[in-house]
Amino acid sequence: MNVQLDYSSDYIKINKISIIGELSKYAPENGEMSKKGDNWTLAIDLPPGEYKYRFLVNDNLSINDPKANIYAPDEEDKLWSVLVINNDKKRLYNNQQYSVHLQSYGVSSVLTKEEINKSKKEYNAYLDEKIVTRFEFTNITGIHVVTVAWYNPVGELFQYDENNLFKGDKDEVRLWFWLDLKSKRNEIVPGSWKMKLFVNGAFVLEDKFTILKENSYSYLAKQKQRL
Repeated sequence: MNVQLDYSSDYIKINKISIIGELSKYAPENGEMSKKGDNWTLAIDLPPGEYKYRFLVNDNLSINDPKANIYAPDEEDKLWSVLVINNDKKRLYNNQQYSVHLQSYGVSSVLTKEEINKSKKEYNAYLDEKIVTRFEFTNITGIHVVTVAWYNPVGELFQYDENNLFKGDKDEVRLWFWLDLKSKRNEIVPGSWKMKLFVNGAFVLEDKFTILKENSYSYLAKQKQRL
């Protein structure tokens, strides 16, 4: 069966996309996609079976296919998009529509269970240890993968982290992601940074914040000048 996969996003600067996983035998060069208009596409001829796959954006950001409709974890609990072709050479889809709602979001310099009413927008690489994002999700059905990507002032991906999301025995699920300023201080570039949130590979929100790279003495001196 000939299957066409595509991906597009107005929220990521895309230079290259490849399909990774079982569809490309885990070799990105076997699954490199072509740009057609605003979409990146790849047509693959596949025999019946189940195939786990993801998109690798710009050789560094691995995300799921928002249109996959079926997701499953591997042996290490990493969640993959799944493409299923039956013996009649027809692609199968999940009849149940899974859902998730972002109830609240906040960012601060501390890891807290409490809701963050006012997000902190300025951080000091010498005084703050972390930039912590807190997400609270409700109306969860099925399993999802939540990805947080951090971009430096020149728009380069600095790091990304992900976590699986499912309801379990709670109506509300909280997830935390953070950028460790203390351990990565030498890699931090001062300026305006961005955090992007994706659920199942689909863009959800973007936030901006400023990172200063001043020691405590110079920072306090500037604060006194402002007063």
